[in-house]
Amino acid sequence: MRLLLTAAFTAAILLISPLNILASDRAGANDSGFRFRGYIGGMMLHTGYIFSKPFDILSPSGQSLGTMQIKGGATGIGGHVKFAFGTPSDMLRIGAEGHSSNVRYSPSHSYAHTGWGGIILDYIHRTEGRVHPFLGCLIGGGGVKNHIIIQGSTSDYVTEQQSAMHKYAFMAIAPFLGIEVSLTPKLSLVIKTDWLLNAANSQRDFTSGPRIYAGILFNRLQR
Repeated sequence: MRLLLTAAFTAAILLISPLNILASDRAGANDSGFRFRGYIGGMMLHTGYIFSKPFDILSPSGQSLGTMQIKGGATGIGGHVKFAFGTPSDMLRIGAEGHSSNVRYSPSHSYAHTGWGGIILDYIHRTEGRVHPFLGCLIGGGGVKNHIIIQGSTSDYVTEQQSAMHKYAFMAIAPFLGIEVSLTPKLSLVIKTDWLLNAANSQRDFTSGPRIYAGILFNRLQR
């Protein structure tokens, strides 16, 4: 998963230099038609309430130890880079995005980690004011690591008898919408919300729910 995200962001960065030269060459034309408009990218923090379906916990002999459910507040970090095409007021943007998200749940030492990334495509309407709405979707992949501790602690080096680890990969689809608020011509505040979906390899402990993101974006956009 980390290799996938690294490759995506590396490829995006390698594309920035020639595209930036192209945008600079065309900037003087003051063209209001459909064309490459530059790029935008940055980092975001997120929080939200996520939850899974109930799932059974089994002993090594197959005996049921009870039913659990992941639910609680998620926190994490991520970022993206996007390349814009269109007119000064209406742009289609394509790029790469990745996030890492964690949630702790009862019993208190259990936690689930979800990492995902992929290609994003969105549409933004750049108004005459400072607030610009957008909507889009991410399509890619990710991985989940669910660490379950029924009894015990994570603050020592003592092995725990009643613990389990569930790891798996999934296909990620995440529709989103939000706003970008222009702080300066090259700097924006972004606020968005999404809903992460598992499009393949369905698992009962996969978590979905609304996440809210906030961050700072830097751009080299030509109007």
